[in-house]
Amino acid sequence: MTHRTKKYIALGMVALLAPLMLIGKVRASDHADTPDIAANPGTDITDVYMFPSPTNADNIVLVMNVHPLIGSGEGTTVGFDPNVLYQFKIDNNGDGVEDKVIQAKFTGAGAAQTVSISGPVRPSMTGKDSVQETPLAVHGTLNAPFSPKSGMTVFAGGREDPFFFDLEQFLNIFPDRATPLTGTPVADPNTPKQSSWRAPGVAKDFLSTGKYNVLSIVVELPKRSLQ
Repeated sequence: MTHRTKKYIALGMVALLAPLMLIGKVRASDHADTPDIAANPGTDITDVYMFPSPTNADNIVLVMNVHPLIGSGEGTTVGFDPNVLYQFKIDNNGDGVEDKVIQAKFTGAGAAQTVSISGPVRPSMTGKDSVQETPLAVHGTLNAPFSPKSGMTVFAGGREDPFFFDLEQFLNIFPDRATPLTGTPVADPNTPKQSSWRAPGVAKDFLSTGKYNVLSIVVELPKRSLQ
């Protein structure tokens, strides 16, 4: 299993007064790890990325992936949860309190959804409490890049899941760890447990071979706008 690094960026989302917030340097990934989160895939953050723009040295790219395990060919038909406020929270001084926030809010259902972007702006509320800030004037649609304001480009829609996970070997090591995703263990629980991950080149990427997708929120903007 490959772990992703989320550095100096906090993210959160608000759904029915139950916010999730990650602050600081975190290594993690989540794919339907509990029955509750499997039943509400729109609230399931799989990975978050932050990296320099490959086309503009003055820009930075933020990516939030949610709603894992979308089947092959279904990426353009699934929408985000309209009851969720998806947020990138940026802490610039290491005090664990966000200084800037970028928010995405979706309206409608399925592929016909529209998306509004707020920020980057100093948030009206911090920590576990959040409120949608004033949206930018230009809204977008799913699976099509748009520019909410000058210098910012946003994409929201289906993409291939980039997370690498050898599920078969995981269940060989932990045969009792079946989830709502797997249903029953791959391995016979009466056989001896394996003790280690398979070597590179031998491990099997379950998400790739199963052609599973996620919903991605991608924001590219000038670095200076986050400072």
